[in-house]
Amino acid sequence: MELRDVTELIVDSEHKTAPKEDTGYPYVRTPNIGEGRLILDDVQRISEESYKKWTRRAVPQKNDLILAREAPVGNVAIVTDGITPCLGQRTVLIRPDPEKIEPEYLVYLMLGDEIQERFYAVSTGATVPHLNMSDIRGLELPELPSQETQRRIASILSAFDDLIENNSRRIEILEEMARRIYREWFVQFRYPGHEEDDDPSTSSGQRLVDSGTELGEIPEGWDIVEVQDVIDVNPRTSIDKVKERPYLPMANVSENSMLIDDTDIEYRDGSGGSKFKNYDTLFARITPSLENGKTGFVQFLKSDEQIALGSTEFIVLRSKKLNPYFVYCLARDGQFRESAIKSMVGASGRQRVRIGTVKEFKITFPPKDLLKKFSDATEPMFMEVGVLSEQNKKLKATRDLLLPKLISGKIDVGELNMN
Repeated sequence: MELRDVTELIVDSEHKTAPKEDTGYPYVRTPNIGEGRLILDDVQRISEESYKKWTRRAVPQKNDLILAREAPVGNVAIVTDGITPCLGQRTVLIRPDPEKIEPEYLVYLMLGDEIQERFYAVSTGATVPHLNMSDIRGLELPELPSQETQRRIASILSAFDDLIENNSRRIEILEEMARRIYREWFVQFRYPGHEEDDDPSTSSGQRLVDSGTELGEIPEGWDIVEVQDVIDVNPRTSIDKVKERPYLPMANVSENSMLIDDTDIEYRDGSGGSKFKNYDTLFARITPSLENGKTGFVQFLKSDEQIALGSTEFIVLRSKKLNPYFVYCLARDGQFRESAIKSMVGASGRQRVRIGTVKEFKITFPPKDLLKKFSDATEPMFMEVGVLSEQNKKLKATRDLLLPKLISGKIDVGELNMN
């Protein structure tokens, strides 16, 4: 039995890139295809006009599968309810025939060792392995269990993915809340008590006054400082002779989230690269990573004293007179990023941010009591993100352990009560 025998259609993507927009339909590229579910945190968006053009061959719908033809070969995810994606380059749309196979079961079957090995065996390409459409359509499937058994297996595995997805949504909401508080308090100056401060009849009022800088009006009594006055930029970090330190490549930092992927990271001897600790912010300084928004908040190290290494293209930002949560939110702020991007120098495609521009960037420095209120408000959010991230790692590890055993039949699901 081949894949084409249990599907209604298998459609290749357009072989060109759709124009990117700030809002619109999710444009699913290979990095957005996780192991079972779509990863939409960093997804690009396209207009309705582009969506119509790029879905002429088939409009993705609920229970369709999207397969990565390369980078990496064989990742596959299901389209869940409420999502209207469009296929990016090097992806394939697979529509299972529900009369012959359960869509979610097919996802996990294709993620199993047997099918992944077959993908690897037929993938071609001297530098980047990729799958041909003929090999995808002709993919040989093992003998399928009954659809009732398929439903049971899919139900068990999808329960893990549902929990992971829910946690991921909570992480997204928590980060957005923290960044929104930052913008409200320190960009728009709508901090707690600002109503009183705006009232000239109050003796303690702190009205907006001209700062005499490009920052314009700021609350009276606030200071204008350079980043280097309140943040250690690439701080000097002495390290001992401990071998095999965690090494973090640029690829493990998200474009739109504080999360850092520390699963399967390598360990290196020596002291080469950037050096960072828990609660540091890692800011990409090179195109296209900075333009894509790569910025991470470190909280995955086993202790606060541990020092890790990373790409030399990270700028490490460590709080000196602020707090770590303010520093991260500043690094995600539009004005800060625009200033960094404008300072880039070097050959096209490999331009780098001038460290001096980052150090000299001017910000408003609020009163200490307001900084403490911000820390008190946002620290629990950052810590909860860390907890949920760890939960997701454990859930994924358990799912990955169960998947091959369930797909191969080593675990009998026939006696399970699914009510």
